[in-house]
Amino acid sequence: LCRAAHVSGTPMYSNGYICRVPERTDQMSHYDMNLNFIDELMTHFCYDADTSFMREMWPTIVLHHEWEKRNFDPDGDHLYDAYCCIWASDALYYNSGAVTHSSAYNYRANLLTARIAELIGEDPEPYRREAEAILEAMNSRLWMEDRGHWAEYQDFMGYKRLHKSAAIWSIYTPIDCEACTPEQAFRATRYVDECIPRIPVRFEYDKKAAEELGLSLPKISDEYFTISTTDWLPYVWSTNNVAHEEVTNMALAYLQAGRNDSGFQLLKSDLLDAMYLGQYPGNFGQISY
Repeated sequence: LCRAAHVSGTPMYSNGYICRVPERTDQMSHYDMNLNFIDELMTHFCYDADTSFMREMWPTIVLHHEWEKRNFDPDGDHLYDAYCCIWASDALYYNSGAVTHSSAYNYRANLLTARIAELIGEDPEPYRREAEAILEAMNSRLWMEDRGHWAEYQDFMGYKRLHKSAAIWSIYTPIDCEACTPEQAFRATRYVDECIPRIPVRFEYDKKAAEELGLSLPKISDEYFTISTTDWLPYVWSTNNVAHEEVTNMALAYLQAGRNDSGFQLLKSDLLDAMYLGQYPGNFGQISY
């Protein structure tokens, strides 16, 4: 019941699904990596508007949108379910709910698909309408004006409750996808300031060795800190970690929201945490030590 059987012709493994190995329809994955690949492709086109490559990829883009809509918005309300399409996927269960991060991804994908369509002579209107409808639905159902940020998701069944304790991926994704106003972006980052746990990034050094080497080292302070992805309990893998890729995404969102000092501080803290104080000097790992 949790994961689809790897059988060609089921809704998950239907026309438009991108297999992990080209031309190998038996190499299926339960992840929705379609969403990530298309987002990468759209980003590529933002930097290289190669219309011949756009035309080559157009059938893939069209089939992807049909596949994503068929699997993750079957009720046609323009808010998408999410299944294993971000880093923190393993223990996220939205149960057909209306999800912020996947809806934001689909907003950006449809918006940029409409722009591509205009460049290569295809019809942009279906994708423009879908992008507009997604944004309207996100603002009317997932954005919480009294709290100043998006909900994690809204239940599909029962009382259709909003899950109000959003993870940081439900803040940085709509900001990165530009599914917001500048005011919304600013207010949403304030939620991270006030509600997401901060963990000091502390360092120690051998004072005697430093003196012998004649090194002048900074005072130890709590100026630097990292953040967890959520404040959710009990702990379950991937739902409440300190992950470098998540922290740096949040740092980027601060910058995109115009909060340059906060973004730089968080980015510098994460670089210290990962590359200088962690278990892989000079490199990036997955999880903070």
